Amino acid sequence: MELYFTHILCHSGEGQFKIGNTSYSIKKNDFVIWLIGSDVREFFLSPDFKATYLLVSYDLLSKNNPDIGWGIKGFLFTQSNPVVQLNKTFKLRCEANFNLLYQKYNDENHKFRKEILNRQAEIFVMDMWNILAQEMENRDVNQTRGSIFERFLSMVQEHCMEHREVEFYSGKLCITAKYLTEVCKKNSGKTAMDWIKNYTTRRIVLLLQNKNLSLTEISDTLHFSSTSFFSRYVKKALGMSPSAYRNKLQ
Repeated sequence: MELYFTHILCHSGEGQFKIGNTSYSIKKNDFVIWLIGSDVREFFLSPDFKATYLLVSYDLLSKNNPDIGWGIKGFLFTQSNPVVQLNKTFKLRCEANFNLLYQKYNDENHKFRKEILNRQAEIFVMDMWNILAQEMENRDVNQTRGSIFERFLSMVQEHCMEHREVEFYSGKLCITAKYLTEVCKKNSGKTAMDWIKNYTTRRIVLLLQNKNLSLTEISDTLHFSSTSFFSRYVKKALGMSPSAYRNKLQ
């Protein structure tokens, strides 16, 4: 059975659903993304609820993902933020992309149907990232007033694919690496490096699950100096080599 990413653009009315133990509401101009495997429960809609739905297969979305790094950022952001309120410009753009994908998919007589559908899927993915990137920036602005620990976690989520040194984050926060580690220990019982490794490992696991990516491509995406260093890092984090982890998934 093929699985799909579900996208919902609300035009009117209200809705509500739960993923895990968290409740979310839907209202006009909200853009909802349910990732494959999301445990969506208690889904209720008002009688006047109207929306456009778009289901996209993992194969179509992953094969037309022009940037692995941004794909991971968007995936992880959506895990925690499945509902985003759209402004008028983004709503119109989202509607247009939905309609174009639908048209290209149904145009079975087009000699280059597959190719043009793939190109349209790329545009759809990049427009989604643009929406999510702006939402991330808005939330980053709001978090500047937060605690050092909250700001640190936000930075790690954003930059751990490129930077895995405590000094990078302490420099951004204008504090010493030692003080940052003390703050993390006080707030969570974990060190700053523990948190960096935690977020990095989550991204490694997601990338290894994508069989279309070679280990060299994953290593390059995560800015490791070499594939062998990447393999050593993974073995330490997961207790096995990258290839062994992939074999385990099979």
